[in-house]
Amino acid sequence: MTRKKLPAILEPEEAQNLLKQPNKRYPTGLRNKAMMALMLHCGLRISEVVNLRPGNINLTKGKLRVQSGKGNKDRDLAIPEYLTDLLDSWRKKRPPSDYFFTTLKGKKLSKRYLQQMVKRYAEKAGIKKGISPHTLRHTYATQYYRQTKDIETLRRILGHSDISTTTIYITLANIDVENGMKSFKGFL
Repeated sequence: MTRKKLPAILEPEEAQNLLKQPNKRYPTGLRNKAMMALMLHCGLRISEVVNLRPGNINLTKGKLRVQSGKGNKDRDLAIPEYLTDLLDSWRKKRPPSDYFFTTLKGKKLSKRYLQQMVKRYAEKAGIKKGISPHTLRHTYATQYYRQTKDIETLRRILGHSDISTTTIYITLANIDVENGMKSFKGFL
C-alpha cells in the first residue's frame, strides 16, 4: 500500500496573516481578500470561485449557491456573517459582468491568476510552506472538523460524493495530537 502525502494546511495565525496582506483600499486588494476569505471560510475550490455568478450570492439571506464543475453537484452554503460586509464591498465596486469576481474590466479571472495571487500573498505573509488555493480549502476543512467532529456535514459542505474523500481531514485534524505526543518528554 502506498502512502499518500498529507496536504499542507495553514495554522490559524498563518491564515489570519494571509488575509491581512491584500490592501482593501484598492479594488483588486478588496477582491483578492474576498476570494481568499471565501476559500478559507467556506472551503470553495478555485474553479468554484472563478465561476461564481452574482446571482449565486444572496447577502441578505447569507446564502451562497456553489455550482461545482465536479460532477455538476450544486450545493447551498451559509456565508459567515463576518464575510457579508467584505463581499458587499466588492459587489458595490465590481464592474458589470456575468461573474462575481472579475478583472477591473469585467473579464473572468483565470485559475492561474488565483494560484499566483495566493502564492504572492503567502510570501508577503512570511509563510514558508508551499501553498496554493487548494491549501485554503484543506485549511477550512481541517479547522471545521477540529471544531465540530462532524465528517458527514463537512462532506456535504465540500461537495464530496464519497465520504472516503473527506476522511483525510480526520487525519489532518489529529496531526496536532501526534505533534504533541512527539514533544512529550516522558518519565525516562
